[in-house]
Amino acid sequence: MSQLGQQIIQARKNKGISQEQLADNSKINLRTLQRIEKGQTTPHGETLKRISEALGIPLVDLVNCGFIEDYGYIKVMHFVTLIFILIPLGNILLPLIFWLVKKDQIRDLSFFANKLLNFQITWSIFAYLPFLIYLIPGEATHLPSFIEKLSTLYSWVFFPLLYVINAFYLIIAIFLIKDRRRNIFPVAIPFLR
Repeated sequence: MSQLGQQIIQARKNKGISQEQLADNSKINLRTLQRIEKGQTTPHGETLKRISEALGIPLVDLVNCGFIEDYGYIKVMHFVTLIFILIPLGNILLPLIFWLVKKDQIRDLSFFANKLLNFQITWSIFAYLPFLIYLIPGEATHLPSFIEKLSTLYSWVFFPLLYVINAFYLIIAIFLIKDRRRNIFPVAIPFLR
């Protein structure tokens, strides 16, 4: 039996209604409701909405059924992103692994992971793209002196500054996670949705 099925059964019993009454109230087939309660099928969005309305339970509570609330794990996922200081692109790979391992178990993990990964991908593009352009073989190796000076300035000033900004932003984000679904990374290209 699935967590969702158990929650529907418990809510139905708390209301004191039978399966037949819930099926009638939610305008779904009785057999469909029985299969949902037994965990033999996963309801479509509209079916789930009808059941939640008939039970008087917010849809979000039914959808998040079986998820645990673990903001400690979400904070650790943000903290391991600081590995970018030692390992380039570790800021993307480690949070991605953390997300994939527990995405079906922790409430709001996907929300925070999407925001974090979008920010880190955007940051990595801005941080590493100038280096990649500079490393293009061919005529790019014979750059004019002002471009070489600009790349030196980027290497010694802007690149370390980007590292500091990213680390500072991550530390602030870790402390703001307690505010739940607050968008703590507003400046990012939405690669993941």
